[in-house]
Amino acid sequence: MPGAGAELVIDYYNQRIKVMEFTGLFEALSGNLETLAEAKEMGKIIVYTPPKKGNDVRACGCVEEGIIRGYFSGMDCHIFSSYPESSRGISFQKEKEDQILKNCLRKKRETGKRRQKKGGSRKMESWRQQKEKICLPEGYILRLAVQADASAMAALYRQEFQLYPAPLHMENYLLETMDSNVLYLLVERHGEIVSLASAEMDPEKASAEITDCLTVPSERGKGLMKELIKALEEELSERNFLSSYTLCRASSPGINSAFASLGYACTGRLVNNCRIGKGFENMNIWGKLLK
Repeated sequence: MPGAGAELVIDYYNQRIKVMEFTGLFEALSGNLETLAEAKEMGKIIVYTPPKKGNDVRACGCVEEGIIRGYFSGMDCHIFSSYPESSRGISFQKEKEDQILKNCLRKKRETGKRRQKKGGSRKMESWRQQKEKICLPEGYILRLAVQADASAMAALYRQEFQLYPAPLHMENYLLETMDSNVLYLLVERHGEIVSLASAEMDPEKASAEITDCLTVPSERGKGLMKELIKALEEELSERNFLSSYTLCRASSPGINSAFASLGYACTGRLVNNCRIGKGFENMNIWGKLLK
């Protein structure tokens, strides 16, 4: 458009349009986005924007759903959404998910109080000290995933996720992303992968999304995911990333609790954001500054 432009992701699988960046006035783009969404049968439009452009987006009827701390090279990103398909904007499990979040935050406060009584603060520890604290149950190994793991990883993702926003069940996809800016870590026991997580790194913005978190049902409750997240944080910090964040299922107590306990702050919820589990699900935003 004259005087305005945008970088878009048209996501057919999740039936959404993501505006990753835009120039000029958002008003000049808004109508065209709505037309495009109708033509492509997209139920949601998501806009990522720095704080100074937030009012322009809000004036066009978009609703702010959350913030990613430090997303733009240390500057916050505000996420706005609109719903060409009105039913897509209805949160059907809001009370349940609010209670899950409330429980996670309560546990976080209680843990913080216990730490203060002991005279320690995780924020004051160096990354090297935190690395030394990474520990797993006996017989478990945490390591970087390599190309030879791709087949087993794809099979595990295929087994645990009937629906997922990215094609993790495809070995070729995993191999391709390993060669780009995605870092995969895994935990194995007796040579079998039992837990996985990754960091999608954006070197230009110095931020990374921790995602693709999975622990097989028989191994849950052992703290494996927390150790994976801590290890990913350390690797990101060593690579001079400024922040990490995640969009995790609002209906899952375990993964929300893991991020809460590691010092992440919940800064919003994206309604019916992506297809995962049995259909569209709400995703909580958790973020953390690494430096």
